[in-house]
Parts: sequence; C-alpha cells; structure tokens
Amino acid sequence: MEKKIGLVDQIKLESKFLKREVTISIYLPKDYTDLYKHHVVITFDGRDFFQFGQIHREYEKLRTAEMVERAIIVGVHYEDVELRRKEFHPDGEHRKEMSQFVVKELCPYIDKTFSTLKVGNARVLLGDSLAASVALVTGLEYPHHFSQLGLFSPLINDTVTEKFQNCLSKDLLTIKHYIGKEEDSFKLISGDLADFLTPNREFSERVKQANLTYEYEELDGGHTWKTWKPELGNILSYFLSHQNQKNLI
Repeated sequence: MEKKIGLVDQIKLESKFLKREVTISIYLPKDYTDLYKHHVVITFDGRDFFQFGQIHREYEKLRTAEMVERAIIVGVHYEDVELRRKEFHPDGEHRKEMSQFVVKELCPYIDKTFSTLKVGNARVLLGDSLAASVALVTGLEYPHHFSQLGLFSPLINDTVTEKFQNCLSKDLLTIKHYIGKEEDSFKLISGDLADFLTPNREFSERVKQANLTYEYEELDGGHTWKTWKPELGNILSYFLSHQNQKNLI
C-alpha cells in the first residue's frame, strides 16, 4: 500500500474471525521512515479517537517537543452501535473474535506493512467506555502480545474481574486507568442509568493488590470526550516517553 505520511489514511481489512470487512484508520507521523522501528498504538473506537480526541495532533505536539518515541497510530472502527456492543462488550457474542482479529489479523498486517517494534511492550491498546473494556480484556487474554493498556472509563463487570483474576501473566502489564467522578449516574443509549464509577473504583483496588505497573486517576467530569480528551497527551507520554522505554525489548 502507498504510505501516506502525516495523514489519517483509511483501509478495509477482511477478517475471517469477524466474517466482515473492518474499517481501519492508520496515521503515520510526519517524521515516519522505514529506517526506524516504531511503537504501535491501537485505538478501539478509532474514529472517535481521531475525530473527537484528535490523538494524532496530540502525538505530533509531543513528538515535536521530543517527548515521545516514534509511533504509528491505528484506529479500529465500529460499524454501528449494535455491532459495537456485540464486539466490544465483555459479554458480547463476538468480543472474542474482535480480540482475535486484532491479535491475529490486524497486528500481522501492521507489522508486515510498516517498520514496527514487534514486541508486546511496544504495543499500546487504548479505548473509551466499551472500547476500553475490549482493550482491557484483550490485554488480559494476550499479555505477551499487548502489555500496555490505556483505559478511559471502561465498563467493568464480573467477566472483566474474573479475567483479571485468571490472567497468569498480569505482571507483564502496564495499565493507565481513568474514570470520571461524575460517572456514578451515566445515561445509557437505552435510557437506563448506570454507575460506572463504583465498579471502576472497586476494580482499581483489586489491581493495586496485584504485581503489575498501574496508575489510576479520577477526573472531574462525566462519561464524555470532554473529560477524556485533555488526558490524551498524558496517556501518550505515559506509554511513549523516553524515560519509560528503558526496559523495552
């Protein structure tokens, strides 16, 4: 494929696991070159991370200031709300296939097409809400493949907690976890109210007892990009800053 540097490019990947074409956004930074190996940042809810979060612009600011390592940013799109729930929710009927797609189809494509660091601690999974849940569960199922997880307000339920407890290699993980203080009464698309804050707080206490690198932060605000967007620069710096790369590979 033609490498479009400094632009958000969009491609379609055929997935045998999901049995459909998946829309993918790829951002190659302005200083991209095949001569250097790059970290890979994969965002679930990719369209939202690029449009609402402007993640590529946040990255370029940090890169221009020489505060982060070389990275490419990849976005996994969802087709509609119903399919998003099936593929991203911890109990969704196609969630397992979504994780398999990312590990066994998307990553090999990215590694074959671009100059990347092909190790788990050079790959970052990011997500918001249900997209954060699928990022977390994918990391717990494939910790050797993805060991860097950035979570904005994930849905936490018994399935997530059980997977965390059962993950035998959780010590490989580095997790940055955000939740809004006003997320104790979040209105779902169905119209029902949900408490995201309490399960996230309880989960954070469980994670703190485990042997892994973990940071948890409660933000002023609710379950919206207005709350999450200001933290994108911080989360990129957390995973990609020079000082955090000493033990890479």
